[in-house]
Amino acid sequence: MKTILTQFCEDFDGRVRPLLQPLDGFADQLRELPPESPLKKLLPEVVDVRHQLRTLVEKVAEQQAYVIIFGPLKSGKSTLMNALAAAYVSEVTTLPAYPCMVYVANGPEEQFTVTRYDGNLDTFDDLDSMRSVIEAAHGDLAGSIREVEGHGEDFDPALHMPRALRRVDVRMPAEPLAESGAVLVDTPGLYSRMKFGYDLMTREFRDSAASAIFVVKTDNLFLEQVFDEFSDLLRMFSRIFLIVNLDGTKQDLQPDGELGPSLERRDPQRIIDAFESLAMNAELKLAWEEGRLQIYPIDLLKAASQRLRGDDPTVADEAEGADPMLASFGGFTDDLTHYLNSTEYLTAFLGDSLRQADHLVSGLQSVCDSEPVHELAQGLGKWDAERERSQNLLRSVHRLQKFPWDETLARMREDVVRITRERTGDLRKETAEAAESALARWYDGDASYASLVQEDLAGVLSVCRDGMIERARDVASTVLSSDVASAMVRRDANDDLALVGLSVAAVAGQLEGTVRSAAEDRSVAPEIPTRLIPVRRKLVDWLLLRSQAGVRRTVFGPDDSPTRPIPRIVKQRRLGAGRVALGEIIRSRIDMFFAETLKRVTGEVFGAHVAAVCRQVEARLETLESENASRLATAEETRQSLVGLRMEVDRLAETLGAANEDITRLAAAYGEAVPQEKAASVGEDAPADGADTVEATMSIADAPTEQSKPEVRAAAAAAGAGGAGDSDES
Repeated sequence: MKTILTQFCEDFDGRVRPLLQPLDGFADQLRELPPESPLKKLLPEVVDVRHQLRTLVEKVAEQQAYVIIFGPLKSGKSTLMNALAAAYVSEVTTLPAYPCMVYVANGPEEQFTVTRYDGNLDTFDDLDSMRSVIEAAHGDLAGSIREVEGHGEDFDPALHMPRALRRVDVRMPAEPLAESGAVLVDTPGLYSRMKFGYDLMTREFRDSAASAIFVVKTDNLFLEQVFDEFSDLLRMFSRIFLIVNLDGTKQDLQPDGELGPSLERRDPQRIIDAFESLAMNAELKLAWEEGRLQIYPIDLLKAASQRLRGDDPTVADEAEGADPMLASFGGFTDDLTHYLNSTEYLTAFLGDSLRQADHLVSGLQSVCDSEPVHELAQGLGKWDAERERSQNLLRSVHRLQKFPWDETLARMREDVVRITRERTGDLRKETAEAAESALARWYDGDASYASLVQEDLAGVLSVCRDGMIERARDVASTVLSSDVASAMVRRDANDDLALVGLSVAAVAGQLEGTVRSAAEDRSVAPEIPTRLIPVRRKLVDWLLLRSQAGVRRTVFGPDDSPTRPIPRIVKQRRLGAGRVALGEIIRSRIDMFFAETLKRVTGEVFGAHVAAVCRQVEARLETLESENASRLATAEETRQSLVGLRMEVDRLAETLGAANEDITRLAAAYGEAVPQEKAASVGEDAPADGADTVEATMSIADAPTEQSKPEVRAAAAAAGAGGAGDSDES
């Protein structure tokens, strides 16, 4: 036999918790997408819904009663938490000037968990470690807010700073919280610059809490700004407990000039009466008259002090002459306990849980039906095509890398030699004429024979060689960049070349004028031994029986180094008859040089061009291979990610469909009906009409068993804060 609350929590958990796993998978898949993906924009919303859904599931599973505490900065919220928990939690709850919520619950030992907007968690075993993280995060957050606002935008941490802190969970030994099962929630202070923290609180608790506590100091009670947000809060919560935090140390000037207790210390109720009659707007007045707003003047500092020392301020309330600044504390905790233990709260707990579940499921359904998700199939098709394209390109690149480029292009060597020979006819004639002029200048001067051969004639041949190289370079470049060369390659690799967009002609054209060959560095000095030159002997040579060789050495110098200057008159007398022979020898050497050098130079120049083209082709193929391998990896990775995302979307959509039907059935079974009307649905007759507490709905015996203790704990959220845990009601 089970109570309505226990049965509902089990049914709810079994139907809503299954959403968490596919939702986690969906969020993880979204997180892996690149920033430019349209689907990535869904991540903040999905993470937000996941966070709210997990909070809701945990709340219902543990039958937790959230005690939401809010109010302006420095109003006494943390002090109230100390009093309710009978533990020094204010050291924790004063951490957020940071705009996040702090959840404080009982635990066997201190543990602190920080949840970020991107869903990541950080857990700490000591407060100092968490404090340093929050302090650093606060500075980063302030800087990010300034930057975003500087661009004229409204700051949204889920969008602009996903690493920002969203929530702090604190577990610490606190017996009253253990007895009641309550979770104290400290919210960001109102009117702070970081307004998004308050907006998050209103969004997160819009459908998940039935009551809240608003704390305000007497100094601010009559300020209209303090209650600017109160209309929203009245619409959010079924019941609001307004605590006016009194200052027991305040003094007023007395008629005799002495300082005495202030009005809020002597008669705090007069301040409340003045607020009711003078400062309440129409909406607050209506809530007050309907009983949805209750007001308690309390010295929270003194109440918290007594609770931490182990005294119970509610006991003093009953004694004669009790401190009026503490008189309301017991009434407040009794009223809070009575409300959380009432049929009204139980009905609100069930209804709020169902409404929030329905709201979150609807939000997730909207995500699954969003345009980026509908475009997911189209995106898969795009990346399938990209993958196939990259695979085809890589296959073509690999075939072209094995293609015999040098052998294929080398087939045009003879054409290059032939065309170059045709274009060097004038060069041969110019070289012969330049050699004849050099010989004439030599005969008219005093230069040595070595100077003629190694300087004059070598210079003429160098000019000739450079001319050959220039013509061969032009021919090689023209031939390789022609349609003929492209056709030779395309004949065997046309499809692959077209697919990768590679043109041999274009590559060769880009190399024009940049290719250097070994021919440019070869020596061109001709070898014309002096023994081939006739030398006229004088009479003295005959008389002294000098040989022809000896006479030549006398004229030219040593055979291997004919560097002796030869005066012009000597050349005319001794070498005049040999000029014709020397001219014939030079022309013969030029003919031999021209024939040998033309073929060699043309071959070297063409070979250098072919090698340069092959290197460029190889480099471009390597680049194409790297680029397409990278594109293929990206396409494969993105495709797999989208496939995984599609699977997670389908799994989530299927789970959402089942959850939506289950929530509808739960709403029909529990919905807005009061617990008395539903008692029979779990096996017992309904209690008598007019019962207004959870006890009246229990159906397992006259007293709760261990199995039913959770709803008793939830019903006594403030037990221990005011002795309610020992009262008859709880």
